[in-house]
Amino acid sequence: MYTHQVLHSGQIHLWEAKGDAEQFEGRVSHCHKEYEIYYMFDGEADFTIEGQEFHVVSDSLMLIPSNVFHQWTYPPGRIHHRMTLHFFSESLDKTMRAFFTDMFTEPLHFLNGARNNLRFFFQAIVDCEKMPAPLQEIAIKSRMVTLLTQIYFLKSTHAIQPVIVDERIRKIINYLGQHLVEEITLDQLSDKFAITKNHLNFLFRKVVGTPIMKYITIKRLQLARQEIQNGARIGEVAYFVGFKDYTTFYRSYKSFYGHSPSVLSASHTDPAKIQL
Repeated sequence: MYTHQVLHSGQIHLWEAKGDAEQFEGRVSHCHKEYEIYYMFDGEADFTIEGQEFHVVSDSLMLIPSNVFHQWTYPPGRIHHRMTLHFFSESLDKTMRAFFTDMFTEPLHFLNGARNNLRFFFQAIVDCEKMPAPLQEIAIKSRMVTLLTQIYFLKSTHAIQPVIVDERIRKIINYLGQHLVEEITLDQLSDKFAITKNHLNFLFRKVVGTPIMKYITIKRLQLARQEIQNGARIGEVAYFVGFKDYTTFYRSYKSFYGHSPSVLSASHTDPAKIQL
């Protein structure tokens, strides 16, 4: 498997990978703190994203929201070539952030990327590597916005519908999303969905790739991050998103994001202060 990072500019990361599936079969379930744009230049892969399955083929695009558990596998012996762009919402100004991150509320799969010039927009970002450092940062950000603009335009077309792996898990995930800030226990979920706690844990981990309580914690941290970005007070956010005490929230946030919540809060007055 050959892989290398093409560009790393602040809160924007662009990866390119080429490999033989006999050497690299895929990736186990994981989640990114960043938003992800996955473009398959050549090859195919099966994606499982929180109970939904997508078959990604050559010249197709996947939009993957932040903090969403996903995994992929490649068919044996098939060469693949992909490019992935990861970015934090803080890399966009407030107006653009609200506009473009709206595309990432759920996984989306598009076909025929070349027909819509997506290869050109990705290559334009790659070409920034040749630029001097001060210009490179500006160029990468502006060209990423151009790519997002083109993808937003494509959003009006019909995306490929996923296959639901397990309808029960999809119902549980939808329920968690609607009741995230409320107290949630395994006993409550077991009673509501008529599944024993042990089987619920087993099934959720099998389909999503993580224990259900860890899933809830990560989704609450994501919500807290969004609230802090919108200017909410950190102490109030901790309780609002469902944490029972600030210390637990602080430790969980720092462990997952790699910095304290106050760093994100400081970025509102001075974006240069945030170090991710």
